[in-house]
Amino acid sequence: MGLEDLDEASLTESEKVAKAAASARPTRKNADDAGTGKGHATPKRSGDGEPEHKRTTPVQFTRESIGELKKVVWPTWDQLQQYFLVVLVFVLIMIGIVSLLDLGFGAAILKLFG
Repeated sequence: MGLEDLDEASLTESEKVAKAAASARPTRKNADDAGTGKGHATPKRSGDGEPEHKRTTPVQFTRESIGELKKVVWPTWDQLQQYFLVVLVFVLIMIGIVSLLDLGFGAAILKLFG
């Protein structure tokens, strides 16, 4: 027994909402129900919709680049120092890890083949 078979008076508020939502859903059409089409092909679009690609001159490129650079939010001196220290510490840690791996693999190769 589906919601569509029930009487409106016997439905609770949530059931009424569910019934309204179920009736608002699109239904799938069968291939037999489909029409024969609109009877004519869709015309091709003219070139109006596609923008024409123009070459950018060096002057225009420079102006656009300066305009984009003005939009950049540059870090303050304190932020720049903090970023520098974070990157420096990270690089030093990575150098340490790679050095230890190199020494370990080197020692293992010498024991294995030496």
